[in-house]
Amino acid sequence: MKIKVCTGKTCKDRFSDYIITRLKNDKERFNLDNIIIEECLCMWKCKEWPNLTVDWNHHNYMNPAKASSLALNNNKKKK
Repeated sequence: MKIKVCTGKTCKDRFSDYIITRLKNDKERFNLDNIIIEECLCMWKCKEWPNLTVDWNHHNYMNPAKASSLALNNNKKKK
């Protein structure tokens, strides 16, 4: 599973860095070796910040807890 987190100016101002940190911590804590976490430039959805994609599916209005839950639930579905 590939998760891309927007690090454009608007999302970064709305703490997308914390989402990345939370996802990386969850990956290590729960041994989620099949998850790839990447930063990406603007997703052009600035009114719906912060944004991320999970395997090309767009999700908006994220926060660290919602992103973590999304990653863990998608990981369970893949197994």
